[in-house]
Amino acid sequence: MSRSFQPIDESSPIEDWTANNHFFHKPSNQHFVMTRRDGRYFQRRYQLDANGKEVNRFEQEIQFAIGSGNHERDYIHRSESGEFLQLPVVWYSREKAWGMAPGYDRPDHDGFTRRVSYRCVFCHVSYPDVRPGEDRSESQLPLFPPHMPSGIGCERCHGPGARHAGTGDPGKIVNPLKLDRKLQMDVCMQCHLETTSATLPNSVLKLERSAFSFKPGEPLEDYAAFFDYPAGSDQFNIVHQAYRLRKSLCFVKSEMTCLTCHNPHQTTTDYNATCAGCHKPGELKHGGDCVGCHMPKRRTDDVIHVVMTDHDIQRRPPKDPLRTKVEPRHSPYRGPLRFYLPGGDENLYMGLALVRGANVSRGVVLLEQTGPDNAEALFQLAAGYSKSGQNDRAVRAYQRGLALDPAHAEARVNMALASLELGRLDAAAEALREAIRLKPGLADAHVALGTVEIRLGNREGARSEFLEALKQDPLNTLALNNLGLITGQRSFFEQVLRINPQDKTALQALARRQ
Repeated sequence: MSRSFQPIDESSPIEDWTANNHFFHKPSNQHFVMTRRDGRYFQRRYQLDANGKEVNRFEQEIQFAIGSGNHERDYIHRSESGEFLQLPVVWYSREKAWGMAPGYDRPDHDGFTRRVSYRCVFCHVSYPDVRPGEDRSESQLPLFPPHMPSGIGCERCHGPGARHAGTGDPGKIVNPLKLDRKLQMDVCMQCHLETTSATLPNSVLKLERSAFSFKPGEPLEDYAAFFDYPAGSDQFNIVHQAYRLRKSLCFVKSEMTCLTCHNPHQTTTDYNATCAGCHKPGELKHGGDCVGCHMPKRRTDDVIHVVMTDHDIQRRPPKDPLRTKVEPRHSPYRGPLRFYLPGGDENLYMGLALVRGANVSRGVVLLEQTGPDNAEALFQLAAGYSKSGQNDRAVRAYQRGLALDPAHAEARVNMALASLELGRLDAAAEALREAIRLKPGLADAHVALGTVEIRLGNREGARSEFLEALKQDPLNTLALNNLGLITGQRSFFEQVLRINPQDKTALQALARRQ
């Protein structure tokens, strides 16, 4: 856990940055080179034209390594504005080779532009020093400080260290062993419970809770609502430890927890001896190797280059658990959900989950029935209205939410987009200018305002907004494409293709200009 997130120059070197540092991804026809120069680390992408010349070259510096490296290691670039962007190539430790990041092994991958959310970082660091209020909503643009805590520290399992540091009294901190079984499991499940890695969603942050607000010793369902498929899932995913364990008869018919087998302060444990603590000697076969047979190493379904222990303790393990798999293509889930952990306000949180895409119309109905008086709930209801084409209702819901949380810049941007769909240009411009005042680094607000200026016939004002967006987010291909369209300059489209060689707008624009 201490190696789950680190500055790249402080991580233990496991990769090959000099010899085996080239990777060709055939589906996207892209070459990647990972290098180290003067103590700094970089990932570069290029393509070859018909003459074998490098084109569409693009490079990003790596600031952070994410993942312990026991199975894989991913890489993060931090932009000047504070966004974390996942880089497309990762190191797979078992194969000792570079490969595409999970979800990237397809022709239309996200390249260098995938934003990393607060909830993702939550499971890799302790408590980063984000600005107050910046992580109070999952709909906010995640912005991170340049200096981050390294990995998961003591506080994620034992609570705020200030309780103990001032007094030296161990009773001032949480000892998970002294918690009841449920709360002890919740400490581990804050990071090791993922019902699915597909877009279900796995969980929804509870209202009034910020992304980094969970503290050990409190019920996990007070922090987030967790969801599952109606019939559960038989998939074996990389963050499935608690989900799989809780299906096991060994778990159901005993009082075991994660700490029954794992000591977080030790790197090695005799797991078979733990089995012997419950099972009679006559029940132990196969030379006493319980784990090897009943918790086999398996290739995960979502990260196909990674092999992990299956925590579903099964009488009969699956056949050929290490067989080669194909990268899954997760199409958006459409259908009903069920709560995985019990919690209150079920209609409210089921509605918040469904409007994310599983069943938008049903989610809207449930949220309307609850009569939300919370800003974030109103913003999610408004988003549901927009997805349903009900932009007039969306604007009114955003207005109600902003009356409760007037500093939410992203909600103002979304309200402006709904107003734009209704042709209310002046209202859209007013909302966007206020969003920019509240959060000057919000590139999407400048792009949207540039679009409004175009509709108003103010091409110079639009050009100014798109250029300002690029100051905040140099990888904003929408701003670049718009600049190319209003100025007629090829260079903007060429810059788009360096960022995303498959951008259809840029490819079509350059084809017309040949």
